[in-house]
Amino acid sequence: MSQQGQDPYGRRPVDINAYAPPRRTAGWLWFLLAGAVALGVVLGALFLRPTAPVPAPTPTPSASAGATSADPGMPFNMPNDTASKGRWEILEQRWEGDSLVVKVRVSCDVGTVSYGFVAFSNASTEVYEPATGAPDPEIGRGYLRFNESIDGYLRIDMPRGPATLILTTIAGSQMSALPIES
Repeated sequence: MSQQGQDPYGRRPVDINAYAPPRRTAGWLWFLLAGAVALGVVLGALFLRPTAPVPAPTPTPSASAGATSADPGMPFNMPNDTASKGRWEILEQRWEGDSLVVKVRVSCDVGTVSYGFVAFSNASTEVYEPATGAPDPEIGRGYLRFNESIDGYLRIDMPRGPATLILTTIAGSQMSALPIES
């Protein structure tokens, strides 16, 4: 009789590990190396990326050069640069069927401001982007520097009714809102 754990033919002890696939000793090294490379790429992208050009510093305007309480329009601050300020206003508005046509003015009082627009119906939460086909001069999105202003028209296809026009940054962050009448 053979003892337990011995080959019945007496050649060698029976061990389950003898039938296991060979060990991969470098597998975890490849995983570690790939993780280090990925971490290096992320850190490199964060610290070595080219910086966006910073607008040249502008002098702080004196009280007579900046916006005063008599200047028209709703004041706003840039969300990520509270030193940059401006004003905006609705000069005209009219409905053409289910299209709102609005003439707006955006002015920069201090620093550099960016602008864009969206609207929503006060009866819903759906956001409407400006459409093409506004009268000339058509205003879209852009940047203004100290003491610059721009007037232009927007056409927004939306249901007729009370609405809100929102001034956004060029990236889409909301800055201010004005009512639209039906």
